[in-house]
Amino acid sequence: MLKHDIDFMGIRYIAILISLLFIIGSIIAVMTIGIQKGVQFVGGTEIQIKFKNNVTTDELRKLFAESGFKHVQIVRIKTKDQYPEYLVKIKGKEGDETSIGNAVAKKITSVLIKAAGENAPAGKHDINKVSKTDLADILRKANVLKLDKLAMVGVDKDKDQYSQLAQKIIEERNKKNDFFNSVDEALKNIGNQDVKKFIKENFYAGNYIILKVDTFSPSISVEQTEKAVTAIIMALIAILIYVAIRFKFDYAIGAILALVHDVIITLGFFSVFRQEFTLPVVAAFLTIVGYSLNDTIVVFDRIRENIKLMKNKKLFDIINISINQTLSRTLLTSLTTLFVVVVLFLFGGIALRGFSFPLLVGIIVGTYSSIYIASPIFYFIEQKVYKVK
Repeated sequence: MLKHDIDFMGIRYIAILISLLFIIGSIIAVMTIGIQKGVQFVGGTEIQIKFKNNVTTDELRKLFAESGFKHVQIVRIKTKDQYPEYLVKIKGKEGDETSIGNAVAKKITSVLIKAAGENAPAGKHDINKVSKTDLADILRKANVLKLDKLAMVGVDKDKDQYSQLAQKIIEERNKKNDFFNSVDEALKNIGNQDVKKFIKENFYAGNYIILKVDTFSPSISVEQTEKAVTAIIMALIAILIYVAIRFKFDYAIGAILALVHDVIITLGFFSVFRQEFTLPVVAAFLTIVGYSLNDTIVVFDRIRENIKLMKNKKLFDIINISINQTLSRTLLTSLTTLFVVVVLFLFGGIALRGFSFPLLVGIIVGTYSSIYIASPIFYFIEQKVYKVK
């Protein structure tokens, strides 16, 4: 363990002033810039789409705008293959088009068909969109293999001949990066002529596929927001009670104010950098609360031990000594965790960026607050309330 002799408490007023400036700035940012809420909190639809043709972000945005979608956000996802993939978020506001439901789904489908330049033949299925289960059901219903229907009764549908046929076609499609250029490509490993004929007559090769769809109604979104706020408040209350029982109430006040400090500043950064607030972000904020508390508890535990061991020293000096004694552990833990979060942020892609950004800010701010916020607040209460020198 490295030895340190840094006067942390001596610069506590400067540190607290810096924190106050960041807190005020964060509050102003949230009030003026606002929080960019995800579809889980405002209602709407989130779709992940992949196109066979080269559709650009601007083209897609223009088509959505022409169809009356005012609150659309389009992000291109980096992929290993040549096919463009997008995450489209259509956010709803009370009374606008995204709260209508089925009508919206039809309008979205219309936009995607235009973007893909697709001319879907009436009554035919898309060989690029169909799932293994649906494909097997279509083949089974038509009984293209002309199997004895009585013999098919009781046979596990996931293991019958139609399921095996569908599996071959889906495996071939996966090799083609999710797209057949023609129906003939889908029949590469199919030998039965009746099956080939049926698929050629009843299927076509479409130009886009929907990988994921999530829809949230405005009422559910309000409920999600209430639950998110409640989760964070309940976590802070539970921490207050735990620390008050485990240590003393003045320790608990220091810990809670440090956590509130961390959450407000992280939220401010979230607002300034226009990050989207989603459910995984709520999980990230709860993780920040837990991580920051862990650092604070380590320092508090050492302070409590040293108060018993160093009865002749002033509390000011004991706190300084305790922070110095735990500094190596605090920095090593924070840095190793920070390295992992940085990797997640840089290489985790769009799916993990929203989760990793608040962690990135929260770990830095949480480490700072465990040293410069929690302990000075504890010292202030001990000095002013309990008159400890």
